[in-house]
Amino acid sequence: MTLGEKLLKLRKKKGLSQEEVADLLHVTRQTVSKWETDQSTPDFDKVIPICKLYDISTEELFGEVSDGKEEESYLNTVTDYQIYHHKKALYTTIAVMLYILSVVVIIFFSVVLRSPVVGVCVFFLVIAVATGMLIYIEMTKPTGDVVSKKEKKVLTKEDKLYKQITSVLALLVLAIYLIVSILTMAWSITWILWIVYALLVEIIKLVFSLKGVEIHDEDE
Repeated sequence: MTLGEKLLKLRKKKGLSQEEVADLLHVTRQTVSKWETDQSTPDFDKVIPICKLYDISTEELFGEVSDGKEEESYLNTVTDYQIYHHKKALYTTIAVMLYILSVVVIIFFSVVLRSPVVGVCVFFLVIAVATGMLIYIEMTKPTGDVVSKKEKKVLTKEDKLYKQITSVLALLVLAIYLIVSILTMAWSITWILWIVYALLVEIIKLVFSLKGVEIHDEDE
């Protein structure tokens, strides 16, 4: 029996509708539906509330454990992955702020201090720090059964729509980048358009999240 089938059976045993479960767990009905059809798995901070709602233990939710080691391993993986998500959110936020700040820095040094060379050096230093943070957080991604399950997720309709939107946006930014760069020959400045593109992608993902849609990238 899959996790989704268990969740469906437990909900029916409790006599609850998907809407009622969604309200009690503070998620959308679509999210509950995806859990029960194995399109996605509950976020780690929802595991305990789900167990409390259905009056079961984590062992009962995730299967029988003979010696307790498997459950302990799972919980450790859950904890590691939860910590990773918090760190990723923090590091990504700081990195985006540094990318934006890098533009301010080069303008400040070039226009105000009249030191464009120093401005360029500081600019690339800030960019290097921001990029290093993003690389570091990806390299410290935890491994384990929970991560493997997430990697096996299939893309939903929303995932495909998100991919289509970002693909069109990427082509549009590429066209603008090439046209502006060729006309102005300011290649050292126009690449900033790709930072704008990255910010727009994050905004689009945020809009989906606010609508209760969880986006799963193919490489996640």
